[in-house]
Amino acid sequence: MIREIKARTILQKSRLPKSQYCLNPYVGCTHRCSYCYARFMRRFTGHSGPWGSFVDAKINASEILEQQLKRTHVKGKVLIGSVCDAYQPVEKHYELTRMCIQLLVKYNVEFSVLTKSSLILRDLDLLLQAGPKVSVGVSLTTLDESCRLEFEPGASPVHDRLKTLETLYSRGIHTYAFIGPILPLITDPQAIVETVAPFVDEVWGEFLNLRCGNREDLTHSYTACHLPDTWLALARSEHFRNETDYRLESTCQKTNTTLIGSFKH
Repeated sequence: MIREIKARTILQKSRLPKSQYCLNPYVGCTHRCSYCYARFMRRFTGHSGPWGSFVDAKINASEILEQQLKRTHVKGKVLIGSVCDAYQPVEKHYELTRMCIQLLVKYNVEFSVLTKSSLILRDLDLLLQAGPKVSVGVSLTTLDESCRLEFEPGASPVHDRLKTLETLYSRGIHTYAFIGPILPLITDPQAIVETVAPFVDEVWGEFLNLRCGNREDLTHSYTACHLPDTWLALARSEHFRNETDYRLESTCQKTNTTLIGSFKH
């Protein structure tokens, strides 16, 4: 279900790491990731359907953004896609993200995009115009395509995401791999870092957030992958987190890759 709405504001203050503002052209996301923490947004939308079944498109996003940029001196970085994927499939039609990026470039605003979609390559021209003012992160939870299909059925295939990072990096755009959420028994941070190291500037990590009503969907995905229910205890385990931190840090050191941090909830 796609619904067109009008937003009152589009650029909002953020408390996320290294992002002073966030910008989300859509509410909801059809990537249907079983672990998605942003499902809390459902209580603000009036939708009764399951998370992943609806998207609200903020059709006046660029108009509102320009009004805000004209009256506000933006100090810091804008993160595009903090509670939605700004390059989910509906962006092909609406191009709201593209129009917002055009304005950020026009007003010389620093920004970052975090996505699971290779659609971002459509806007390579704008990213190149932004130059050092832009960075692009691509999320990866696994290199196993069969697991990806169970946990992220609507997102781009693993191969396409890796190719996206490689393409952006080869054109001089600052890139980072966002390893998150780290899924116990599935995410292999060492393998991911070793794979992406040749074409990323940074690596970020994030542990699984279980406080957002995603447990039932996660259980279904783990069961479909024929994995034991020990994942839940591991997700809550401080030992698991410390061990994962160590693997991330040691692999980044070995590959000479900058690790920004691994964030916990």
